[in-house]
Amino acid sequence: MQQLEAFYESTPKAVGFVERKVSIPSHTLNLYGPPRSGKTWLVLDYLSRIPKRRHIYIDLADLRVDRNSLAAEIQQFVDTHRIETVVIDHFDGTFPMPKCRQCILVTREPWRENPLMPLLELPPLDFEEYLAFEKRHIHLEHSFSLYLRTGSLPAMATVHESLITLRLHEHVRAIFPSPRELTLFRYMARFLGKPVTPNQLYTTIKKEHKISKDWLYKTLKSWEERRIVAWMEKHRQPGAARRLIMYDFAMPASMYFEKSLMGQLYSIASIRMLRDRPESVYTDNIDFFDPADRHALLLSPFANPQSAAAKIAKRIDELDTLHVEAITILTIANRFEFMFEEIPVQAKPFYEWILEE
Repeated sequence: MQQLEAFYESTPKAVGFVERKVSIPSHTLNLYGPPRSGKTWLVLDYLSRIPKRRHIYIDLADLRVDRNSLAAEIQQFVDTHRIETVVIDHFDGTFPMPKCRQCILVTREPWRENPLMPLLELPPLDFEEYLAFEKRHIHLEHSFSLYLRTGSLPAMATVHESLITLRLHEHVRAIFPSPRELTLFRYMARFLGKPVTPNQLYTTIKKEHKISKDWLYKTLKSWEERRIVAWMEKHRQPGAARRLIMYDFAMPASMYFEKSLMGQLYSIASIRMLRDRPESVYTDNIDFFDPADRHALLLSPFANPQSAAAKIAKRIDELDTLHVEAITILTIANRFEFMFEEIPVQAKPFYEWILEE
């Protein structure tokens, strides 16, 4: 019982915790999310509001843990001490879930062995949460520029500018520990925000590295489950290449000296669009199209009224075919609006759009 006594007597503290948009309810659930999105910190903050003798936090990643003895003793320990809330961090399905009032399993991906267990996903920081973490902002435009550089991981929000690349690479090495995973991530970084198929990735990588197609497809599937990567479908073409989205947009950008502003902006916008408008798709000439309200969204960081009108004119046939009723243009800092034929066009800074409800 020594291991359990140690966990019971000393629950880590979520020092400096900043409130997130996701909160933990008072029932059994599976908390999951991509690497380093803040799952452990969220659950430790939750436990800080429960009486000490009524909860226990068990971290299966602790190198001191003997899983066999821990598994054999956990239920008796919970019953003896009348523990109401048990948190098992880094749960992988090989450890028994004790019977208690509330059990919280913290995992890398959804644990689907119990279909009745509610799922709670913790995504990385959106821009609004980042502002609460970062605390250095003088102007939203400046803060958004920092957000592009530091990314969406909570641990990066307060990193000094001179250490950003170093810290990002530390996260990359920890999240993708094997040489093959790191190679795949590095190649995928080139395609951030662009249409690509798994087979295209395989064909590109195998020219320089020994890699199997089965491993690549299996790894991509795992990364999708862990919410590391996601995809934007092409409108009415389910077999077409999908646009690649990564849960953190700064790590892929840090893989090369040349920057990919459009890839980063597309990834940020995609995450929001798939969250708020899950039916969103892309087309050959439109970055995002919502079939439900016929709204088109274009990314044009340095657009002005003249260049925006010219850009729309080149897309007018597709806009007519899709019966687009409104167009939003996302810029870095410019703001304007006009009518193009009978379509209202509104341009606004990216940082304002991302904060809208």
